[in-house]
Amino acid sequence: MSFHDQREFFKSIHPFDELSNESLESLYRVIEMAFYPLDTVLSICGGSMDKFYIIIKGEVKVVDENGDLIRIYREKDSFDADALLEGKCSYHYQVVEDLICYEIPKDNFLKLFESSEAFRRFYLMDIVERLEYLKSKSGDSVDDWMTARVEDSYWHSPCIATMDMKLVDAMRCSINMKRSEIIVESKDGSYGIVTDSDIKMMIVNGTFDTDIKVSDVAKYPMLCVERDDFLFNAYLTLIKENIKRLGVTQQGKLIGIIEQIDILSFLANHSHLITVKIEKANTIAELKEASLGYITIVKRLYRQGLKARYIAKLISEINRKLFLKLYLIVVPKELQHKAVLVVMGSEGRGEQIIRTDQDNALIVEDGMEPKVFEPYMQEFSKALIDFGYPPCPGNIMVTNSYWQKSKSEFKKEIDRWIDSPNEESFMYFSIFFDAKAVAGNLVLLEELHKYIYERFNSSDDIFMAFFAKLTLLFETPVGIWSTILHKDRDIDIKKAGIFPIVQGVRALALKYKVEVQSTIQRIKELSQRNIIDEKFAKELVEAFDALSILRLGIQLEAIDSGKEPNNIIHSDKLSKIERDMFRDSLEIVDRFKRFISKEFELDRLPS
Repeated sequence: MSFHDQREFFKSIHPFDELSNESLESLYRVIEMAFYPLDTVLSICGGSMDKFYIIIKGEVKVVDENGDLIRIYREKDSFDADALLEGKCSYHYQVVEDLICYEIPKDNFLKLFESSEAFRRFYLMDIVERLEYLKSKSGDSVDDWMTARVEDSYWHSPCIATMDMKLVDAMRCSINMKRSEIIVESKDGSYGIVTDSDIKMMIVNGTFDTDIKVSDVAKYPMLCVERDDFLFNAYLTLIKENIKRLGVTQQGKLIGIIEQIDILSFLANHSHLITVKIEKANTIAELKEASLGYITIVKRLYRQGLKARYIAKLISEINRKLFLKLYLIVVPKELQHKAVLVVMGSEGRGEQIIRTDQDNALIVEDGMEPKVFEPYMQEFSKALIDFGYPPCPGNIMVTNSYWQKSKSEFKKEIDRWIDSPNEESFMYFSIFFDAKAVAGNLVLLEELHKYIYERFNSSDDIFMAFFAKLTLLFETPVGIWSTILHKDRDIDIKKAGIFPIVQGVRALALKYKVEVQSTIQRIKELSQRNIIDEKFAKELVEAFDALSILRLGIQLEAIDSGKEPNNIIHSDKLSKIERDMFRDSLEIVDRFKRFISKEFELDRLPS
């Protein structure tokens, strides 16, 4: 390769295109060209890496220590900055097609990293920043499903009928367009839908009439997604609503139909296999088999650098479908709508990724005896334990009669928690405040949540102040303690950082009657109401994300080692990047604690 070709090659690769001519000239003097034949192992997991590789031609396979494929590097790809910066290699790198590449010695790469701000910034960006950076480059595309938009996927031309069209005429239109659904456009611009399944059901029930208007049998509204929305959000909607297709709109006007199979073929993500198996399960044994692959999904998404909140959102939807199906299998049909199954705590907020323990309850409608449900809840909990959801150490489960009450009895408990506050009542109130209904009569929980907000009419309620004070319960090692993070010390990341954010935000949500449930949704709502400054809200979200992904990393590491996952992070095992991220996040947490102290005037409370 000539000097000119070499210059053009590096100018076409990020972030080398950001380097000055002087830096590039220095680089050209130290880089070497190398050849590695098929099956050469460049580095192994746990070993060290002393070069930075840039592929000219060939392919390199990256696998983890279990042999699972992580990614394939090809022409103009480079690796592995993380291994050079952290001092150890996390994967096996194997040549799968004769490799010609440039090699930059480790010392020279690190010098370049220190001397060039643009170069350093690229390798320190989080995944969102890096992908936005890449997308901003003209002529470049980012092949990553988290940044894919609906418009990037394939969608179908819709068969649209007017409200006055006869059903039989609309059916002919759908047949001609080879579509299995008919879209009905209302005069107000909204849309309804009639599927082949709906028509089959009408025929079976004897209600099919060739002269009936298509608008009379359509289901409203049809769920739609804007063409510039994230494909991932469309996928979550399909899972949550248990449907097979969405309308694609542009400024509210329907322009297409996107089906589940279209999204799945684009995302190439195996989470759909679990949801399909859950839907098809008819027995507890089949449901157990369907749930087994969730940890594989978590690992893949984690390795791809996905933010913890997105992983949690997907896993939460899968869990709730699992709980719903198990409830429907276990509880007799005539009893299913006489109660509501709720999940609480982190599961209720949609923030639990690794199965730690069960936090659930059953609210029974007034007039029904809760004991009627006891054998079914025993079976329900036993099945979850068998699925890998450990029992709650505090026995906050549907098998405990305390968490299996009528709606009126739960109202009495809410009154007791508020009127006689103590350590237990604060804990119980906290987890119930975050409760989410997953099966049965969902209105029962809605009425209890409404009752909670009605109880708080004064912003200086003594209960609320002491509730907020729980934010300060655990030490956050910052300031003079920040040096501890550079020494050998075990830190409970949940107590030090995650819990203070969750509890502080929860206290604010209670005070200002914010009804959304996830911590990040609450932060955004509080910011929109100008209760939390917009800039500080973004910092809180990033800190919560960073701490959550660090926590997930140590939990997955424990699982891979055959140990029980926990919240303990070993400071001496953190890389410099992880340590800095941890430190910066804890500084934000510390500022948030001071904000909560001022907001609730905690210095005026008796000690």
